[in-house]
Amino acid sequence: MATMAPAVEYKGKVIDFPFENPEEEQIPDDELHEHLAKPSTERTKRLKARCRWKHASAGEFVEHGVRAGIERMRLVTEAHKASRGRPEVIRRALILESCLNKSTLCLQTDEKIIGYHAEDPNYFPLYPELSYMNVKDYLMSDYSPQPEAEAEAINDYWKPYSLQAKCEQYFEPIDLQRMYQVSTMEAPTFAHGYNSIIPPYETVLEDGLLKRIEMAEEYIKDAKAELAKEPWDGSKQLSWIPKIDNWQAMVIADKAVISWARRYARLCKIVAENFEPDPERKKELMEMAEISQRVPAEPSKGLKDAFQAKWYTFLVCHGIERYASGFAHKEDKVLYPYYKASVIDKTFQPMTHADAVEYVEMERLKISEHGAGKSRGYREIFPGSNDLFILTLGGTNRDGTDGCNDMTDAILEGARNIRTTEPSIVFRYSKKNRTETLRKVFNCVRDGLGYPSIKNDDVGIEQMKYYSKFSMNNNGATDEEAHDWCNVLCMSPGLCGRRKSQKTRSEGGSAIFPAKILEITLNNGFDWAYTDMQLGPETGNAEDFKTYDDLLEAFRKQYSYVMSLVVRAKDVGRHIETQFLQIPFVSSIDDGCMELGEEATHLSEQPNGWHNPITTIVAANSLVAMKKLIYDEKKYTMKQLMEALRANWEGHEDMRKDFKNAPKWGNDDDYADTIIQSFYEDILGGEMAKVTNYSGGPVLPVGQAVALYMEVGSRTGPTPDGRYGGEAADDGGISPYFGTDTKGPTAVLKSVSKVQKNQKANLLNQRLAVPMMRSVHGFDIWHAYMDTWHDLNVDHVQFNCVSTDEMRAAQREPEKHRDLIVRVAGFSARFVDIPTYGQNTIIARNEQEFGTQDFEFMNLELGN
Repeated sequence: MATMAPAVEYKGKVIDFPFENPEEEQIPDDELHEHLAKPSTERTKRLKARCRWKHASAGEFVEHGVRAGIERMRLVTEAHKASRGRPEVIRRALILESCLNKSTLCLQTDEKIIGYHAEDPNYFPLYPELSYMNVKDYLMSDYSPQPEAEAEAINDYWKPYSLQAKCEQYFEPIDLQRMYQVSTMEAPTFAHGYNSIIPPYETVLEDGLLKRIEMAEEYIKDAKAELAKEPWDGSKQLSWIPKIDNWQAMVIADKAVISWARRYARLCKIVAENFEPDPERKKELMEMAEISQRVPAEPSKGLKDAFQAKWYTFLVCHGIERYASGFAHKEDKVLYPYYKASVIDKTFQPMTHADAVEYVEMERLKISEHGAGKSRGYREIFPGSNDLFILTLGGTNRDGTDGCNDMTDAILEGARNIRTTEPSIVFRYSKKNRTETLRKVFNCVRDGLGYPSIKNDDVGIEQMKYYSKFSMNNNGATDEEAHDWCNVLCMSPGLCGRRKSQKTRSEGGSAIFPAKILEITLNNGFDWAYTDMQLGPETGNAEDFKTYDDLLEAFRKQYSYVMSLVVRAKDVGRHIETQFLQIPFVSSIDDGCMELGEEATHLSEQPNGWHNPITTIVAANSLVAMKKLIYDEKKYTMKQLMEALRANWEGHEDMRKDFKNAPKWGNDDDYADTIIQSFYEDILGGEMAKVTNYSGGPVLPVGQAVALYMEVGSRTGPTPDGRYGGEAADDGGISPYFGTDTKGPTAVLKSVSKVQKNQKANLLNQRLAVPMMRSVHGFDIWHAYMDTWHDLNVDHVQFNCVSTDEMRAAQREPEKHRDLIVRVAGFSARFVDIPTYGQNTIIARNEQEFGTQDFEFMNLELGN
């Protein structure tokens, strides 16, 4: 039987917590989530049953038969060889054209949103033009493309042309060696090829690609006229040549995408007329053929058009022209005009709200089987995740009104019904959001999906305004455009819409590891616990630091060295991208690129620089413990601490207990919080803000841990917070360490709210007790908590609402708990697909029970 939350006495009344859904009382605690998946139609039930999942566990793909394909590698290589001597941006357009014109098409049973980016739905493409090490990793694995000898030859061909090879020459061997350790810092993007993008879907759906071609051709005509003007002025007129090349590449790319979609139209028609026996499916295929004949060539008119045109755009931007992670867009805003046409007005492709929900479920399943050829390292740090596919909902419109609409609700309903881990959802929380939509957000949280994660709408808007000040062409976000933001991946907001969005991961991303940096700070820049090498400058040995400030300044120097190196690596990569990895299709659908004749990786109208400090709280709690026990109370010497750390605390158990019991973050403790606030604002944010990236803006911290807290924890020796060497680090940018937040959920918010300056985003994990959230008071408690969170100006929060009993049961019998989903860090995953090491970190998170002190702080009214 299910456990009910105990009654509490509050404001002179005894408050009971009966289940909101009484039938759940009969479901045992350890199997609740296996009863919650409810695909809305028989079609989506079948599609989920046969979904070709592409996520990995411990670096290995969970589904048999998933592997890398060779087709894209072969086609890009053929086109690259055939286009020698052409301008590089034209070569990139011709490579895309070759991929789209010659690729195998995949059409699967039951699906109504069609298109794939590899030759087999069990395969995924590789990108030898990015990282030769990444391709080599696959060649040495069970997932190697076949024939392997051909794939090896292709990788050898691309090695000197690859982004990795072109960038490596600008770094000293010692700096490359330090970056490739993934110890104090994540390896550079040019080594692993990881990327992300916010595509301008709006121009495709609103204009259609034929209109974009017309625009480019008109610009070419005008540019050639300018080029021919007399008298000749080479100081001005020569600037038209690269613009003409860019516009011509846009035309090539857009024509190829139209042709590709119409190839799918012909395929649907051929199957319908020659092979499909079912009259209903034949009718569907003919309608799908008609849709793909029109979109994305023409503007979308109805919701079916919009889903299909958006999917084609996604595939090109994320899987064919170049690899990119994510599913970044404000989906409810993008789709609502077409929902209105089809569901409300019924003027084109008429359908019901339930039909729209089914399309959401179908799109989620398409995303779930989308394959990405990430490096093994990235497969390990996203356990249970495919590729951080994350969309954004809610918030406010340009005029400041509520941004929620019926499409928002349909997306939330579809996610709750189908119970897939991806795409994950970010919800922009505003006090203007309508209650019926907030309840749907809560329903997803309460049902243990781990999403939507919640971002503060006001904070995101202000960040867009702040970064607009650094626009190099003085065309950053207007106050109205600042409302048009979505999360790029897990945490960092960026503009979305027709222009000014982020087009490459070298703008912002990658990680830095403060816990490891603190470890080498105590050892004169040397890493004794993992790499056995000098990872940073010599800043002195811990025993010689006379004051806490001496320790802090040594850390600052180590941190500053790493920050400049990692941003330099990103900017060098960005520079090379603009020369050899242009993305002409993306350029063609961005209004800024079209207007200016500039290429998408080159143009930066709105800076959006960030880098991810991960393991921050381990470092911060360690600083608190050292300041208290060594410098303030002088109970221990630094020499004694260093001896204990070198011994991994063995033989120093009482000492470890003192350091472990020192004040910890997340309890509204002024001693700890003052030290840690300064650490975040003065050092992590302050030093990072001194760095200026390619786009001319400052770089700011975005603490989004994904599962790197496990990976880097295993590479980090014992730390002064009482942690043993090899144990996991903290699981979020600003989340309390496992089990140390003992004063309740609102105490966590009070601590977190103290960090405000020089931060772009910080991930906050909270685990909520299941019985109270599933009670009749669950929504009211959560809603009051969220309003309090908002009032404290906290940027982010996300929730696990899964019981320890159920997670332990899933560890015992994983085959019975395939639909148990948990929030890891910036993503959700099926619990059974996470390695045991990672599962245990989620179980170890403190399960927050709301008590009377929390209700009082939130000013909550409760009644039976």
